[in-house]
Amino acid sequence: MSGIIALLLILVVGLALTPTIVELVTTAVAGGQGVDNLTGAAAAICNLVPLFWILLMIGVVLAGVIVWLRK
Repeated sequence: MSGIIALLLILVVGLALTPTIVELVTTAVAGGQGVDNLTGAAAAICNLVPLFWILLMIGVVLAGVIVWLRK
């Protein structure tokens, strides 16, 4: 039972950090004073960081559930 609680805690904390990650990525790409900090491929890859974060959260929780169900 404690495994499910830990997984839910990881999921809640990870999803709570998502807006912060999106804000940091937006700041990194857009920069300040109208000057682009990142352009081209670097900006495209940096814009994918929130997607990878969400996929990581889903993967961690699914792996935890699979391990928990095998016990």
